[in-house]
Amino acid sequence: MESGKSRILILEDDETVGSALKEILGRAGHEVFLAGRPDDANEILSKNEGIEFVFSDCLLPQMTGLDWVKQARAAFPSQKFQVILMSGVYTDKQFVQEATQGAQAIAFLKKPFEMESVLKLVQKKTVPKKEESSARKVLYQMFANPTVTNRQKRKTIESIEEVSGFDLPFLYSLLAETKSSGYLNIYNSDGSVSGISFCNGNIVGVDVDDKTTFLGEMLIQSGYAIPKDVQTALRDKNNRRIGSYLIQSNQLSPHAFDVILMEQMNIRLVRTIVDQKIRVNFATAEVEMSNPSIDSDTLSYYLHDWIASKISVSWLKSFYVMWSGNVIVKGPNYRDDHPALQMSLVKSLEVLPVRLGNQMTLTQLLDVKGYSEVAVYKAIHFLLTKGLIVFAQRSSFANPQEQLKVLKKIWAELHGKKDFEIVGYLESGAMGANSMEDAHGEFMSLIGSQPQDIHSEGYTLWCNIKKAVETAISVSKDSTKIESLRQESQRSEAEGRLKAATMMEDVKKALQYNQFAKALEFLAEVSKLNPEIQQLHLYSSWAKLGAIDPAAKMAVIKEVELELVQVPPEERYDALFPFVQGMLLRAKGDVLTARKSFEKCIALDPSFIPARREISVLMAQNKKQDVFNMDLKDMVTGLFRRRS
Repeated sequence: MESGKSRILILEDDETVGSALKEILGRAGHEVFLAGRPDDANEILSKNEGIEFVFSDCLLPQMTGLDWVKQARAAFPSQKFQVILMSGVYTDKQFVQEATQGAQAIAFLKKPFEMESVLKLVQKKTVPKKEESSARKVLYQMFANPTVTNRQKRKTIESIEEVSGFDLPFLYSLLAETKSSGYLNIYNSDGSVSGISFCNGNIVGVDVDDKTTFLGEMLIQSGYAIPKDVQTALRDKNNRRIGSYLIQSNQLSPHAFDVILMEQMNIRLVRTIVDQKIRVNFATAEVEMSNPSIDSDTLSYYLHDWIASKISVSWLKSFYVMWSGNVIVKGPNYRDDHPALQMSLVKSLEVLPVRLGNQMTLTQLLDVKGYSEVAVYKAIHFLLTKGLIVFAQRSSFANPQEQLKVLKKIWAELHGKKDFEIVGYLESGAMGANSMEDAHGEFMSLIGSQPQDIHSEGYTLWCNIKKAVETAISVSKDSTKIESLRQESQRSEAEGRLKAATMMEDVKKALQYNQFAKALEFLAEVSKLNPEIQQLHLYSSWAKLGAIDPAAKMAVIKEVELELVQVPPEERYDALFPFVQGMLLRAKGDVLTARKSFEKCIALDPSFIPARREISVLMAQNKKQDVFNMDLKDMVTGLFRRRS
């Protein structure tokens, strides 16, 4: 085939539409086959290799277009065609989304459609071989390119196929920023499929396999409903949905319920952000605007929470290894009053905006006294995702001491890792280099030249790092050995998770009896065994606040605030969250609001004894204060009244 031209199959039983499509694509130089029935299309696929695009109508003789696509993929596995669905009948939002996901289609065309849009879909992106790079690498090159246009961003999004689940917040942000419309389909390794619908950059639909809701808990904790009304709604004999019942009973406003439904969309979006490789495709389509929806402003707050609570620090460390020596500068979206600068991660790093104007590197920011490593990585990732900062030129090592700092950080990350984990570390850092050799070359440029002083600590570290990386790359060529190591590691991790879950029961027991020091010891071990275990940040916060030393009160409060920022949204509608919030507020001296938090906790779980205990303590303290604040005459009168 001529460069830039494709082999295309059209499956369309409407002869007028099929012929028009074939003519317009043929004029553009493509080789086009037209079939009116599924069996005709199968015959074409069996006799013609290299079919790259299939246009299929959804309503066909014999079967649906969706069923035919699934059968054709199974029957002709060597044909790696991309699918474009068409329909003039089935055009409602739910059908379009489900059909696009089911067929793993790159687009859905509603009849009648513009022929120009058809030509764009089959247009090949020809790139000279020397300039080839993975789509994921192109995606993150935006972190170093302040002049990238919306058109370039859209083309990058459309070219992406395989990414990490931790890349999704950036993808969601770009789709909102470019005001895109269509369906982002996400395919997980376990076979589950999720679909996110966008209309002009607004998220209007989130379809995930896990349909769990927190509506009752959300309504109670938000203060929009009381437990009694929620329980009554759940027992409704007419089986009305909880929101419909409360609105019709004038116990909830429609606007308040929209806010809750939007938060439910947030929780479902969170479930797509996983630490594993996923396949994605964005299918451009006309999507109707609907409510509730998540606009770009609201998405900024959600992005902050996702990065804070879902993306692991270990992933960020390996991801940013290649950027650690680049100078950070303010990006095109930066402004001093930008709302992102007022969000918790950024605010936790004192005068960070000032330092961003001083052309510091990530390594230098990590060395700032009082800065939490967790907060630095996550705040910088958030600001890069929002385009407030970008990476400028790489800063070379000014002296051996600077190089030594970098070598120490990298060796701390690599030391003790298994070979396949080191390979994963290199792949994350190189952001999908074309080969492991390319990733190796990028990595070696990062650590700099071999130090000249063979007796120095820097020389020893440099040699250790080089040997560890080269050994891992060598082992990675033996796929059998790598798979064996991976399985062994997975077994070890499973044992660790089981042990961590058992120890978590010991943590809960210790906290119930106010044995805070003991709980902290258990928690330190749990975080090593399984740092992703549910409610780790909440129990850790509870233990820290319970064991608080008045002399270190402010430092502990700061630690706990960072812990709570990292609590995933789905864990915030459990009774434990308002309880820990109450503990924090009490430590800050805000007794009134603390009591309200404890009361919310009891509303969610009446059997939560520690919350009742805290309320009793606050009430006792309040009575004691009332006695000391009482007028002397009133107090004496009160004493005589009790005697009589």
